[in-house]
Amino acid sequence: MKETRTKKVFDLLNESQNYLTSDELAQRLNVSSKTVRNEIKELDRIFQNHGAKIDAKAGYGFRFEILDIDLFREFLATQWHEHAFADDYFALKDNRVDYLLKILLYEKDYVKADDLCVMTLVSKSQLSSDLQSVRDRIALFDLRLETKPHYGMKILGSEINIRQCIASCFFEQPDGNQMDILKEVRDQQGEEISIIREEILKVFNARNFETSELVFRNLATHLFIALERILMKEPIEMDRETLNHLKTTEEFAIAGEIVEALQKRFGVTMPEDEKGYVSMHLSGKRMLSEESDDPNVISSEVDELVVAMIDRIKQRMTIDLSKDLELRIALGLHCMPLLKRIKFGLNMKNPLLADIKKHKKAFMVSYVATNIIEERYGAKLSEDEIAYFALHFYVALERLKMAVNRKRVLLVCSTGRGTAKLLQYRFKAEFDLYLESIQTMDAMSVNQSILEDFDLVVSTVPLSVKTTVPIVYISSLLDEKDVKTIRQRINQNASSISRYFDRRLFFADLVASTKEEVLQFLCMKITELHGNPKGFLESVIKREEVAATEFGNAIAIPHPYQSFSLETVVAVAILRKPILWKQKMVQLVFLLSYGKNENEDLEAFFEKSAQFLINPEDIRRVIQERDYDGFIVLIDKN
Repeated sequence: MKETRTKKVFDLLNESQNYLTSDELAQRLNVSSKTVRNEIKELDRIFQNHGAKIDAKAGYGFRFEILDIDLFREFLATQWHEHAFADDYFALKDNRVDYLLKILLYEKDYVKADDLCVMTLVSKSQLSSDLQSVRDRIALFDLRLETKPHYGMKILGSEINIRQCIASCFFEQPDGNQMDILKEVRDQQGEEISIIREEILKVFNARNFETSELVFRNLATHLFIALERILMKEPIEMDRETLNHLKTTEEFAIAGEIVEALQKRFGVTMPEDEKGYVSMHLSGKRMLSEESDDPNVISSEVDELVVAMIDRIKQRMTIDLSKDLELRIALGLHCMPLLKRIKFGLNMKNPLLADIKKHKKAFMVSYVATNIIEERYGAKLSEDEIAYFALHFYVALERLKMAVNRKRVLLVCSTGRGTAKLLQYRFKAEFDLYLESIQTMDAMSVNQSILEDFDLVVSTVPLSVKTTVPIVYISSLLDEKDVKTIRQRINQNASSISRYFDRRLFFADLVASTKEEVLQFLCMKITELHGNPKGFLESVIKREEVAATEFGNAIAIPHPYQSFSLETVVAVAILRKPILWKQKMVQLVFLLSYGKNENEDLEAFFEKSAQFLINPEDIRRVIQERDYDGFIVLIDKN
């Protein structure tokens, strides 16, 4: 167990009967004065409600004072050890990143790298790596980390985005993932949030205003953050046009009543812009278009947007969902309130995010589709929003799988017609969802030409005929073991994606300045190795002209219109420097040459590589390490 710096500061104050300045404390602890002041703030917060405080006196410094000796002794005996000692907390990178976010998001001034190194007990090189993770996290909220020579660093961005980031990082994590020091803060804040929820509920009940528990909880959280930020003199500033529009809505009147109630309870003055901020949260949850009050009416703008999303999936991933009317309606209804949230800069949290991301293919399809929304509306969607779309795509993909994977099955029996029919009925009862057709035949009538008309042969007797069609042998009773065997055969799929990649087609440092140079080089290498016929490069370029294959996250996945190789292979190029593909910068290129069974192979590729394609950390690691074996481990880990 290590002593924390908080304990060291307290020990010095406790030992002294006089005031100590931050400079004196900093010199004795070998840290900066600012670090000392931060620790004193933390100490004063810890001692609050525990019978002690840190007294600050201008020109003199700081002094420890006990207000209630019995209360403070109880605190020392039961809780102080949690703050005084740490079990190498900062040994874990995630903990350091969370702590850095806390410091940088709540600090108004610039923070120096040296101070952050001291706070997290790491070297400058390790801090640099941690700060890159901080940049990745805040970039999701359109924030950036500015570094200013001789001053330090500071998070910059709109106040709305800063609040969204604070809420996401410190208030909306699952309980099992909360950072220990933040969990304690949240426990102490629980009373204030309970008061806020109570006042919101009073207004909602009086107004007969209904909403989901998720929206209600998010609103309470954001109002708590708003009160904190106002006390820090960091209020929301809204443009007048948006605010004037919000003033005409029912939600603004409700927001006004909530704000007035909170002002009385907490003694804080909340500007009119804050009422607009609250009304934005309330408005964003409604499933209404601006043209209609009917929640089931989808505007022409949204319907056209949905069509473009489905078309993008077909172009980029060769998955055709255009005939799924149910999906089109579901996406349209979901996009209506989403566009309001985008307009107001809001983000809806998704409590099922972790579970939804396990369905990698659906999440990747959603990622590709929502690029259309980002391009048209200039808004970066969070993973929470993308996951809501993924739920709709998961259901649609399951419907498509049912349609595409239905099998034409031949049942071969040696027994009488009655027994064959009984087996057929049993088979249909077990596998009806997987069947396009089922036919029975006796073994004597089976020949090679007949078998070619089926996708699967299930036989109760040995067959001597040669065929490429899979044959599964079962008992005449179709027992549980047979059912399991057939189900595995129907759903059979290769588990590893590494089979698509060849070490000889992995180019770790390709120098190229244009998309055309990259495509020409990779097409040439695939042709040299696999003997692709003429027209391969032309087909890839033609495909790019119709729709560029850039995916975001610095990746492009070009491929031809049709099959040119016997088996699916992928050439990988890591460019020495990023290039502009069409609209996005690209540094990692997968040139896909798919085999004759093009739809199955291409779909399988995207399904198995989905988690890698949407993970910026893995992509950055591949680009930095430029190692084939490390690349295979990363792309095949899921």
